[in-house]
Amino acid sequence: MVLDQLLHLLLPNVCVVCGRLLMDSEYGCCSTCMTGFDPFQNSLEAEQTLRNVIVSRFGKAVLFERGWCRYKFHKKSSLQLAIHAMKYEGMYNLGGMFGRQLGEWMLAGGGIGDIDCIVPVPLHRLKKIERSYNQSEKIADGLGKSLGKPVKGKLLVRKRYTVSQTGLSAEERKINPEGAFSVVKGAAVRHVLLVDDIVTTGATLAAAASALFQAGVEKVSFAALAIAMKD
Repeated sequence: MVLDQLLHLLLPNVCVVCGRLLMDSEYGCCSTCMTGFDPFQNSLEAEQTLRNVIVSRFGKAVLFERGWCRYKFHKKSSLQLAIHAMKYEGMYNLGGMFGRQLGEWMLAGGGIGDIDCIVPVPLHRLKKIERSYNQSEKIADGLGKSLGKPVKGKLLVRKRYTVSQTGLSAEERKINPEGAFSVVKGAAVRHVLLVDDIVTTGATLAAAASALFQAGVEKVSFAALAIAMKD
């Protein structure tokens, strides 16, 4: 991982997926590799897929308002390599690029309604120290620029350290983030757009949304870069 980070610092103008030199208009990932991503055809398809994921795990207990996801996530795909570089290899600016693209796609699909602010799913402070940044914050920052909405990165707090969802069973993923989040006092917002990088079981979004509802937020919508597909 450290070697990958050094390579990206020394050779910042190469694609994180294929390694070829990037054009001036490209950042992090070349346009050829990005065409290998598996996008949702429209926002309705993405929202229905997200609802199916949440309902299959939680029934109708998590009543989110709207949902957006740009890509279908497949293992051993070019998107997986790009997301790995974003999360673990110091290529955090990819998050901003992905966030801006997601926001533009959301607007093109019919708008975002009455969303007041954008809130990234937070890392625990110890994990953020270890990683030095939160990729969901970077995606949220890009979204904020595209949507013209404020990003409130300190509204939601991860109060309990949780292990990575990677490698856990479906049941373990569901339980792992339960009760892990709290909302700062005096958070007077009505409709929050909650942002994560990848949705697998939806457990993290569900736990974060539960904390927001308990704090008095009336509506929560979800946005993520990708939804993990059952390959």
